[in-house]
Amino acid sequence: MSNSNTINLDNLNVDELRAITENAQQLITQKQHQNLHDAYIQFEKIAKDSGSTIEEILKAGETLEKKRNIKYRNTEDSNETWTGRGRKPTWLVDALAAGRDIEDFAV
Repeated sequence: MSNSNTINLDNLNVDELRAITENAQQLITQKQHQNLHDAYIQFEKIAKDSGSTIEEILKAGETLEKKRNIKYRNTEDSNETWTGRGRKPTWLVDALAAGRDIEDFAV
C-alpha cells in the first residue's frame, strides 16, 4: 500500500469516520463474495478436468477426512476405531487393562 492512499483519520469527524467504516465494510463484503465466486469457478474447473462433479469431490473429501482422523483401530475388529479424542472406547480400555500398549492400536 502506498502512502498516497493514506488518510489522516485524526482530521475527520465522527460522521465521516462512520461513513468510511461503512464503505470499507461494504467493500470487504464485496471482495469476500468475489473471492468465493472465483474459488467456486476454479473448483468447477477442477471437477470438470477430473471428470467428476463438485458433489462427488465433496463426498470423497468427507470420507477421506473421516479416515484421516482415525488414530487407533481395534486389532480384533477393524470396524472399531477411535480418533484419540473424548473417552477411550471400551475395547481400548479393556485392552490397555490387559497390559496391551496403546501404540499396538495406532493406525
